[in-house]
Order: sequence, then structure tokens, then C-alpha cells
Amino acid sequence: MFPFELTGMTNYLFTLFIGFLFGFVLERAGFGYARNLAAQFYLYDMRVLKVMFTAIITAMLLVFACSAIGILDFDSVWVSPTYIGPAIIGGFVLGLGFILGGYCPGTSIVSASTFRIDGMFFVLGVALGMFGFALMSPALYDFWYSGGFFGRITLPDILGVDAGVVVLAVFVMAICAFAFAELSERLFQREESPAPPTPRVRMFRRGAIGVGLLIAVGTLAIGQPSADRLMAQHQAELKTRIANREIFIDPAELLGLMYNKQVERILLDVRNESDYTRFHIRDARHVTLDQLKQNWVKEIPVEAIVVVMSNDEALATEAWKCVAVRENINAYVLAGGINRWLDIYENKQADAPHSDQPATGNDTLRHPLSEALGSRFAFARPEPRKLPKDLADRKFAAKIKLKTAVRKEGGGCG
Repeated sequence: MFPFELTGMTNYLFTLFIGFLFGFVLERAGFGYARNLAAQFYLYDMRVLKVMFTAIITAMLLVFACSAIGILDFDSVWVSPTYIGPAIIGGFVLGLGFILGGYCPGTSIVSASTFRIDGMFFVLGVALGMFGFALMSPALYDFWYSGGFFGRITLPDILGVDAGVVVLAVFVMAICAFAFAELSERLFQREESPAPPTPRVRMFRRGAIGVGLLIAVGTLAIGQPSADRLMAQHQAELKTRIANREIFIDPAELLGLMYNKQVERILLDVRNESDYTRFHIRDARHVTLDQLKQNWVKEIPVEAIVVVMSNDEALATEAWKCVAVRENINAYVLAGGINRWLDIYENKQADAPHSDQPATGNDTLRHPLSEALGSRFAFARPEPRKLPKDLADRKFAAKIKLKTAVRKEGGGCG
């Protein structure tokens, strides 16, 4: 599914092409002329609101409609992390500069590209501002990267509703904003105000509103893909990966991952709470299958390796499907589950089956643990150097593949 990934020179050329088109549209819309932009604040020329709102609404409708019908995975679309504090201050500074200079950073570059002197000076001011911020960045770092951090969050997440509800609401809000813009241009009309739209333009606008409303209502009616819908769409691929055993990692590989400080890992234990309380691997989180089918999976960072586990494999495999259908998540299943982990690290069975051999149990905990200590057992995270040699040297076929570069340990120049 889209978005597709471009690499090498193709990526740079595509980026340059999109940037050229963006600048061309801004210039043709009159955004390279400061008076047109400043007119927004005097309410007699609302082209800024009209053009930008049109672009935002068009992109919103296409993105969420494509997501609803399954040709785009919205979770793979990069959404800028939310930092409330820096956003408020940055928005105030940007707005103040916009009012005083008549440009925002993007439109100033458009103006400078057409050799307008005020645009060139504004670009120079932007460059000096960036340089000044770079000098002050050590003092501002903590606030800038932690002030009201909410991560990747959207209005549907905040409101707890399907994205289609927000799409329709924002579309209606946009129509109201356009009506306000038309009214304000009539009330505060000047000689340089834009000419009233022709009958053909009015007809085109009504058609665009009708098409947009149809897409918004359709997006709401279809709804965004649930975990069950995504699993149904990817059923063949998921079955193939499970049948090939490529997602099942050996307990020895998981133990090595637990001691790898360069890789972020998330261990998900999907058993019932009673079994989890009796014993679980150190740092494993207790998550239910229903939670994984909801929005919890969105909290998983892209760079993390996710390992799902149950007592054997059946429940963990179902939970893995909920996670694996999100294209930006790198997920695996603990082969043999907790029972095989205990066979190896509690009962010292070095000849326990490897990852290519499926578990045959009914997903019940078969080890009679004397106490319910959770992860306080020594074998919840055994130290490799204290294991018997045959366990420490247990051979396994490595299955984990990193999607992002590992973090460097320590500091210095190395």
C-alpha cells in the first residue's frame, strides 16, 4: 500500500519536483506579493485563507478516503509530533513575523525567487533567525523537545471517534470559513479587492463542494480500517509468514535482544492476568487482544522491535496479526511461548525445540511455579554469563531484521 518509498537520486528529484509545483502554485495564487498576504489581516482579500484551506481540505479528503478504502496506510504517513509549549510560542513568533513582514518563510522564498527585494530581505531575516536559534538551542533544548510532548496524536485520537467524523466536521467548518471570507470581502471592500467570482466560477465551486461533501460522507460511512479489516486484507500474506515460521524467534534470540542496549524493544504478554501475575519475562507488558485491536498499537514507536508472547503460540500469533498489519511495526512471536522459555531457563533443557518447531500445547501454563512472583524469578531475565555452557551457547536461526539503524552506545567520537 501507499505511501511508497523512494530512494537515491529518485527521492531527491521527486522532492525537487514537488517543491517546484508547490512554489509555482503559491506564486500563481499571488502569495509572492506581500500586499496580498497582508490584506488577510484587513479582511478585504482573503485569498490566503481560501487557498490554504482548499489545499488542507483536499489533502485531508484524499488521505482519509484512501485510508478508508484500503489503498493507503495512514499509520505509515508521518505526522509531526505534538509539542504544545513550543507550538504556542513558535506560532506566536511566526504570526508576529507574518504581520510585520507580510510573509511567512515559504512565501518569502517564493517572493525572493521572483527577485522581489522585500522577499529577499525577509529570507535573509529568516536565515539570521535560524542562526540565532541555533546559537541558543543548548539553552532551549529541554523545553523545545519536552514542552507538552504528546507524540503522534490526531484529532480522532483526542476525541476518540472515527476519523470520518472529524473529516466531515472539518469540511463543514471549511465551508463556513469560505462563507465568512466572502462576506468579509464584501463588507471591507477596497479598490484592490478581488473581483467577484463569475457565474462559471460559482458553478465550479458548487460542484467542488458537492464532490467534497460526497467524499467526506463516504469516508464516514466506510470508516477507517479496523484491525479485523486490515487482517482480512492481508490474510494471505500473514498466513504465508506464519507458515514459513519467519516471525517466530527462539528464546535465546530474545534473551540476546534483552541485553542489547542499542535496540529499543517492546515485549507484549497477551496471556490472562492470572498467568501474567504468576510469571512473566522481565519488562514484558500485559496487554489484551482487545487492547491491541484498538488504538494501543499506535503507541509503539517505529524503531522498536516488538515481541509478542503467550503460554504457547496460538494466542500470541493472533495478537501478532493485530500488530503486524501496521506496516511501520517490526513484530515477532516468541517461539514456543512462555512454556518453552521456562523449559530452557528454568528446567535447563538445552535440547528444547528451536524456533522452526511449532508449539503443540493448548496455550495453558504447564509449569507448576511454587509462587506468584511475576518477573522476580531469576529466570525471568537470566544472565548469560551465569548460565550453563550448553544454554549459553544455544544455537538459533536469527530471525530479527532491523528496519532502522541501531542507536550508538556511549558518547565521544566513536
